[in-house]
Amino acid sequence: MDLKSDKLLDAIGQKIVSTLRADARISYSRLGRVVGLSTPAVTERVRKLEEAGIILGYHARIRRKPPGSKVTAFIELDAPSVHYDRVKTTAGRCDKVLECHHISGNAAFIIKVRADSVADLEGLVARFSPFGQTRTSIVLSSSKEGRQADPA
Repeated sequence: MDLKSDKLLDAIGQKIVSTLRADARISYSRLGRVVGLSTPAVTERVRKLEEAGIILGYHARIRRKPPGSKVTAFIELDAPSVHYDRVKTTAGRCDKVLECHHISGNAAFIIKVRADSVADLEGLVARFSPFGQTRTSIVLSSSKEGRQADPA
């Protein structure tokens, strides 16, 4: 981060970011009371955080189908570097791929997917198998999900 970002992420800036992360729909007047600023001051701070690229957007998490109707899984892929671009392209084109990360360790990639069924998951694994060895773990339950890390 640069000096401007560091200044924006002082104690008040960090509190603004964490409060918005918990409730992106909070009003500016309520946010100001939480962080100890007037409504115009907090509005300006949020605008500056957005302009600096610290706040990238506001999102709604929508449940598409009733719980339990989909299968979430992680596919570990041990692929040689010659296939990295093809893995990334394949992941980018598949709407059932939620996340794709190039990682260190025993695998080259870890890919989070949401399939309609175990049979559908099998098809997703088959898409990545030509690139290398796969290991798949099915999520049984989640106690914490959908939160991004605090800015550094």
